[in-house]
Amino acid sequence: MEFNEPLWTSAELLATCGGAGAQPWYADGVQTDSRDVLPGDLFIALKGAQQNGHDYVAEAFSRGAVAAIVSEDVGGADVQALRLVHVANTMQALQLMASQARGRAPARIIAVTGSAGKTSVVQALRQALERTEVTHSSVKSFNNHIGVPLSLARMPRQSRYGVFELGMNAPGEIAKSARLVSPDVAVVTAVGAAHVAKFKKFSDIARSKAEIFEGLRGGGLAILGVDHDWADILISEARAGGYDHMTVSVTGDADVRPLRITEHGNCTCLTADIAGTTITYKVGQPGREWVLNSLLVLAAVKAVDGDLGHAALALARLQAEPGRGRICSLQLGHARCTLIDDSYNANPLSMKAALRRLSLAPTKGFGRRIAVLADMRELGERSEEIHLKMARDLKRFGVDKLIAFGPRMAKLGRAAEINTERWEMDKHAARNLAEMLRDGDAVMVKGANSAGLGALVESLLDIGDREAADDSAGRMLGVRHAL
Repeated sequence: MEFNEPLWTSAELLATCGGAGAQPWYADGVQTDSRDVLPGDLFIALKGAQQNGHDYVAEAFSRGAVAAIVSEDVGGADVQALRLVHVANTMQALQLMASQARGRAPARIIAVTGSAGKTSVVQALRQALERTEVTHSSVKSFNNHIGVPLSLARMPRQSRYGVFELGMNAPGEIAKSARLVSPDVAVVTAVGAAHVAKFKKFSDIARSKAEIFEGLRGGGLAILGVDHDWADILISEARAGGYDHMTVSVTGDADVRPLRITEHGNCTCLTADIAGTTITYKVGQPGREWVLNSLLVLAAVKAVDGDLGHAALALARLQAEPGRGRICSLQLGHARCTLIDDSYNANPLSMKAALRRLSLAPTKGFGRRIAVLADMRELGERSEEIHLKMARDLKRFGVDKLIAFGPRMAKLGRAAEINTERWEMDKHAARNLAEMLRDGDAVMVKGANSAGLGALVESLLDIGDREAADDSAGRMLGVRHAL
């Protein structure tokens, strides 16, 4: 999408941040990682516990940055000095830019948090809304104290909708982000045992998620997924703050709920009541978690006066991102399998959803349903207990074999009395997995980011690409010999 106005000009930035600069410029993008800089970007040199962005200013300019916001002296060519904006604190400058961007765009803003499904809902909302109006959203999982203001600072002034993801690792973090985003609509997808190591009890997680309400603008609406044990806390927190709220459920009575569901291995078809509006649509992804996601999306679209028809069309064409439930056809020389790439992080809620998605995946002949799972992290002293509670899910969703990366998952598999192998993550893991698979298998990969399962998936797909190419070349050679 092309815009006639730049994202930031030197004059606007200096007026916003109170900095000092010597040369006029305009920027079409904002980056805090020098490796991501493209020609025309503004680079902000942030200081972190491990790295200092000022050490990478020269690299940012070499990649085409038009200017850099700094609070320290930096080395490099003399010409760079003409494109430096000096401020007292670069993080504070980023936050001021975020506030300015929020105020200058005539956009209806949606903020999304929850223990599972945040990024999927954000990206689905972006696809639903951008069909009719200029829409800006967070990318990847830019949901922390840096990602949220950076996402806001990147919002074009022409935006009519903005969708932002808010995450947390500890109490109080969502409240700060919510006040900065100042949403018209706040969505809580679900509450579960994510980051429980930082909380004394599970109910505290729900209250921390409810902090998103503190940023709601006057007349704003809270949209609450209520298919969990802490729904009453979310509702009571919304009522206590005087916020209007809308409940969303897949299985119970709510303002937004399905009337009919038909599940398939690659999609779900349903008719739903969206707060008084009945709509029939298809979700281009399988699984009950995507039913909930779609209901949350349609509720939010309706809340910001978006077009529900276009939103439904976007849901039908939905494509999962790598690591977030992407379904791939894995073509090995000896087997053709279905690969579900859910490798981007894990908590009990998202793990259960991934296992259910595996249960819907088609198998052929003697094909098996194989779960490749790494231990979940940030569960504190109750980690083993939380892992073992999933034994019932492994049985319920028909897992035939478990490849466990980590002692917790290995113990879980044995407790569930499922064929379990404990593996180590090494350079041979992808090849070993490829050789173990047989024709008609469905394999799902999920676990903590630190386990490196994303790299395992990419290596597995590379093996498939190479073997498919070799197989194709072999067939062509056979044809030539026949001729």
